[in-house]
Amino acid sequence: MYFFYYYPVGVDVPSARRPVMTWALLLGLTVIFVLSVPLRSTNDVSWWAWTYRPATAGLLTPLTACFLHAGWMHLLGNLIYLWVFGPALERALGSVGLFGLFCTCGYLGNLMQGALVMRWAPAAAHGGVVGASGALSGLLGLFLLRYYFARIKLAWWAFLPLQGINRTGTTYVPAAVGVLLWVGLQIALALGSGGGGGTAYGAHLGGLLTGLLLAISLGLSRKGRVEHVLAQARHAREVGNLHDAVGLLQRYLRDVPDDEESQLDLARLLCIQGDRGEAQRMFRDLVAQRMRRSDMAGACEVFIEARRANAAFILSPRRQRRVAFWLEKSTQFAWAATAYLDYARFYGGREGADHAMARAATLLLTRVGNRDEGLAALERAIDEHPRSPWRHMLEQERARLGGSLSG
Repeated sequence: MYFFYYYPVGVDVPSARRPVMTWALLLGLTVIFVLSVPLRSTNDVSWWAWTYRPATAGLLTPLTACFLHAGWMHLLGNLIYLWVFGPALERALGSVGLFGLFCTCGYLGNLMQGALVMRWAPAAAHGGVVGASGALSGLLGLFLLRYYFARIKLAWWAFLPLQGINRTGTTYVPAAVGVLLWVGLQIALALGSGGGGGTAYGAHLGGLLTGLLLAISLGLSRKGRVEHVLAQARHAREVGNLHDAVGLLQRYLRDVPDDEESQLDLARLLCIQGDRGEAQRMFRDLVAQRMRRSDMAGACEVFIEARRANAAFILSPRRQRRVAFWLEKSTQFAWAATAYLDYARFYGGREGADHAMARAATLLLTRVGNRDEGLAALERAIDEHPRSPWRHMLEQERARLGGSLSG
């Protein structure tokens, strides 16, 4: 007996951080199956009321049948496909979008199964059709056009006794190859069954066709091309080809200008390449973007990274003071002192420079524990701002700490 079997177990594309809808569908299908076991075992009429029977179909039964399964193996196979392809699609479509397309593909896939049965095997038209296979086949079609550049990880088993081969393993294949293998298998099995049998191959192919058409209508293939550029940029960065990585990220950001993570990656690469001027501009833009949506924690994270990369990094006066204040408020005292000192260094003639020096000196002395730098900042604040309203307080602090450092 010759035997070769394979099953998808992963994809090499990012997934949703918390694929809530994928988890909900996995749990929901399992719970519904468990609750339906008594109905199936006793042939309860309510079980049949929710199945899809082409000859006597109701309006909703092509949909409700998607959430029923005939056995554990039937359920497990569908759960694996959902677990593999669901998270990546949920990231691209959103939770509501994933659920809506899951239902649409399942509904239309079952209708195609019914049409094929009525045409080629009318004797089987009174039999029930259940399972999420049509819906998951639709997700496969959506995945193919949205992530055409991806690879699918297959687990396989080859048994060729006459050749003495009995092997298992995993391998990655291009998404198009993986889907075409699946389509070829479905067509071969459908033709071999003569349109009847125990598996709804028509629903599989109908769901796939629905998924492809929906992907085209939603422009997923164009979005896939854009994301392919991002994937190429990440690969170029991983192999150390920074010049290509920068060019590809710039190309990607022309299409997706609001992707802050990619903007941050590009700024980092520009720093490494020595283009500090453009990197500073990008870092400033990112700080401004996060401030506009009141994400001060995120703005400060970008500031700290930019300041580490370049000691000459500075924001506009208003933003520099806001960042310094927020860093102090969030108890990041060393970075707050750095931000205040930078303000005084770059904007020494502006309003607030004396206050910035005073705050930096106070933080260095009382919070950071850097006495030498704190005293130096204190002395500068007194000498450089003789008319400051903070001068008297600073002189008292200097006296308390042991007098002037100038002598």
